[in-house]
Amino acid sequence: MLTLSFRHWASAALLAGGLLGSLPTLADQPPPEAASGFARITAPTAFDHAMIVTANPLASDAGAAILRQGGSAVDALIAAQWVLGLTEPQSSGLGGGGFLLTHDGKRTLQSWDGRETAPAAARGERFIGADGKPLPFTQAVASGKAVGVPGLVASHVETRG
Repeated sequence: MLTLSFRHWASAALLAGGLLGSLPTLADQPPPEAASGFARITAPTAFDHAMIVTANPLASDAGAAILRQGGSAVDALIAAQWVLGLTEPQSSGLGGGGFLLTHDGKRTLQSWDGRETAPAAARGERFIGADGKPLPFTQAVASGKAVGVPGLVASHVETRG
């Protein structure tokens, strides 16, 4: 059985402290990506049988306007999503994808898968190198090979279909 003396523990603690001390501090790190910068908070708008919540008040306002004009929840979602693509393009937009669930208020639940898909020309060997081995992760991901075909717009069209 291995027993460690106080001297061993103290040495390990000093070594760990020295290694941790050599790492960059949080203050040295760049700040996270900024939000859209828009901070206006609007008062909630009440509807009898609807609600819209988004990451940006302008998108919520767009969805609420659609509902006020008699549009459906799906219509409001699409309007809000397109505004999010303008106000927060780093997080939302036409180049991405998403999922949608709807319920008719009675019994029917529908789902739409609007996630990105592999390009039609993609084959199983797409991430295999000339040597027959899988490409290194960074080489596979940081290339055009890892780009999917956006599915958001197609799912919007389907839901309206």
